[in-house]
Amino acid sequence: MERLGKVSEWNDDRGFGFIAPLDGEPARVFFHVRDYRLDGRRPEAGELVKFAAQRQADGKWRAHAVRRAASATRPAKPSALARTASPRHASWLTGAVAIAAYALLVAWAIDNGRIPFEAVFVPLILSAITFVAYALDKHAAQTGRWRTPESTLHLLELAGGWPGAWIAQQTLRHKSRKPGYRVVFWTMVFLHGIALIAWCWTRS
Repeated sequence: MERLGKVSEWNDDRGFGFIAPLDGEPARVFFHVRDYRLDGRRPEAGELVKFAAQRQADGKWRAHAVRRAASATRPAKPSALARTASPRHASWLTGAVAIAAYALLVAWAIDNGRIPFEAVFVPLILSAITFVAYALDKHAAQTGRWRTPESTLHLLELAGGWPGAWIAQQTLRHKSRKPGYRVVFWTMVFLHGIALIAWCWTRS
């Protein structure tokens, strides 16, 4: 029988969480991302869901056929101005400006002999590797497989693959909605930029 509950806990990195049934019995029910009818999105803590619960051999409850409960009212569509000023648009603009500034810095450093021309291939290769790492991590998240640690993704960004990470965030819609992750991502971008400037300065 389908029941109504609220996602009380959700671990997006490990792909599982718990539902608190609104009728109070049992107190919480385990569910995995594979039990969630994705529809192109991920579960979120606090959302209302419909589910069916089944007691397992160990006596614990597990939910299956979990789906987001339909909202009572459909939210109004945002205006064109609101869409233009959306956080996603602002993120896209910020990233595009950062990549353009980074490209100009690398071009200036090569033109002034601060770094060899061959060095331009390093961020390109690292960006491609980072993009693939993002794509594999998203696929793992959707299929409930082992995820790539966020620390690994951040190390690739710090090493110079952050442009590929930003492109992956925009095109794959992965790691683009977690404020904590975004803060660390831009910190990696800043630290990489500072490291490049310091290197160029020592070569003057």
